[in-house]
Amino acid sequence: MRGLSEIRPRVCATVVEGDVAKMVEVAFEAAAKGADLVELRLDMLPTLARRDIELVFRGLAPLSLPKIATVMPASTLGKYAGSEGKRGSLLLDAAVFADYVDLGIEMGEENIERCLSGLDGKKAEPIISWHSETPLSEEEIKGFVDTQPKGTICKAVMRASSQRDNLVALNACAGLEGRRRIVFCYGEKGVLSRVASPLFGSEWTYASVAKGKEGAPGQLDVIAMRSIYEVLGI
Repeated sequence: MRGLSEIRPRVCATVVEGDVAKMVEVAFEAAAKGADLVELRLDMLPTLARRDIELVFRGLAPLSLPKIATVMPASTLGKYAGSEGKRGSLLLDAAVFADYVDLGIEMGEENIERCLSGLDGKKAEPIISWHSETPLSEEEIKGFVDTQPKGTICKAVMRASSQRDNLVALNACAGLEGRRRIVFCYGEKGVLSRVASPLFGSEWTYASVAKGKEGAPGQLDVIAMRSIYEVLGI
C-alpha cells in the first residue's frame, strides 16, 4: 500500500453560478485555487438549452482541466425540473465538449442506456451516480457498483446521519479495488469521508470554489481541502 506522501488526492471544484459568463469566470478561478477538475452544474442556469451549454464550454476551451457536465434534478440537490428524457439529451449535447457527464440513476435505466449508447464517438466518459438521501450499507454500495458496466466511474454518495456513516462509505470504497469509483458522505456529518475518500480509492472528491458557493451540504472549499491535505503531508 502506498504511503500518504505518495498520494495526491484529486479535488473537483463544483461551479454553481447561474449565469453563463460567471460560470466560465468561476471555473478559471477554481483552477487558480488548485482544483484538478471542474464540475459545471448546468442545472443552475435559468435557461438551459443546447446554446447555453455550447457557450459555457466554448468559454472554457482555454481551460486545460477536465470538465464534468452535470444536470441535477430538483429531487436531488439540484434545480432541473424538466423531463428525464430531456435531461439525457442535454447531457449528450454537453458530451461533445465535456470530459465526463454525470448520469444519475434517477434518470431510469432506459435513459441511461440511451445516453451510454449516445456517448459512442463522443469525447465524454460517463459517471453513473447514486445520490441517496438516507445512509447506505456497504452491501448496497457494492451491489450498485457491481450492476454498472465495467470501466464506468460509479459514484455512490449518501447523506450522513452519524459519523459512523463515514466509516461505512470509506470501507465500501476501499473494498471496491479494481473498479473506478467515487464514494463518500455528504451533509455536515459527512466531511470526514469527503476529505478521506481519495485515500481509499475514490477517483476524486468534490469541493466548492469558495465558502457560500457549495453545490451540496458539507462541501469544503478548494483551498480548505488543499490545506487539510498539506497538514496531513499528502
